[in-house]
Amino acid sequence: MATTTVAPAVAVTETVKPKQKTSFWREAAASAIGGSIHAVIEQPIATPIEASITQTQVNGKGFFWNFKELFRQGALYRALPTALVGAVPKAVIHYSILNLYINTLAPDGDMKKADGQTATVIGMATGASETVLVNPINFVKFRMQRPEWGYSGMVDAIQTIYRVEGLQAFWKGAGAVFVRNTICNGGMVGGYKFTEKALSSSADLPDGPRHLLAGACGGIVGSFVSYPFEMLRAAKMHNISFMDEIVAKGPKRLLAGWAPGAVRLVVTSAIMGSIIPHLKAFSNSLVMGD
Repeated sequence: MATTTVAPAVAVTETVKPKQKTSFWREAAASAIGGSIHAVIEQPIATPIEASITQTQVNGKGFFWNFKELFRQGALYRALPTALVGAVPKAVIHYSILNLYINTLAPDGDMKKADGQTATVIGMATGASETVLVNPINFVKFRMQRPEWGYSGMVDAIQTIYRVEGLQAFWKGAGAVFVRNTICNGGMVGGYKFTEKALSSSADLPDGPRHLLAGACGGIVGSFVSYPFEMLRAAKMHNISFMDEIVAKGPKRLLAGWAPGAVRLVVTSAIMGSIIPHLKAFSNSLVMGD
């Protein structure tokens, strides 16, 4: 009897660890794939919008004026190669960290079971954690968005920045990005969760449109509460005085580019809101040595 009872216990003990390890890699793979899909969909749409927003933030002229000027110069997609090179690593980092916090903080590792406060904390922690890792490639991308810098391409930008401004330059604006990402992601995920919960009582609204609308609302909230730090980030990365060139010129200058920025973030957040609910199910459908 002793042998019969002990043997199953040993078998159970031996199978627990491999299952946990497999589950981790399964969810990491799902996050990476989902994030990469997000990036590939988003970048062709977001790149010209981002380029015009960056110009608006720096020179204070209108978004559409800058859009037309960049179009005239053939520079709307100047930063696209850099954005595409960085898109997948950034997405993998973002979604892997997001998935980690969901598994750690959400009940049963399920975002649907998290309350609004927990969802906000998950978003803030994700934004804060990824800053140090993604700032260098974002910095090069933002520099490439301005033809005024005169870089011939991504490699030339990296070499020139390193030669002229030093290695530390790739982390310019990281403090502002840290605060901006923390607040923005908190607003995006928290806004998504509160909106999705409010809309879930409507039986007439299918899951897809509900997640899309909740994600879009989250994007608006995130953009609004974090925009001053977005302007600080732009000033730091493009070597202009935040106080003298932006704050001193009043609220209109401080909010330059906010509206198109909100639209751009709504697109991102809406896509994210559509992808997040499927990541967990997708990870469970992956078979990796089970």
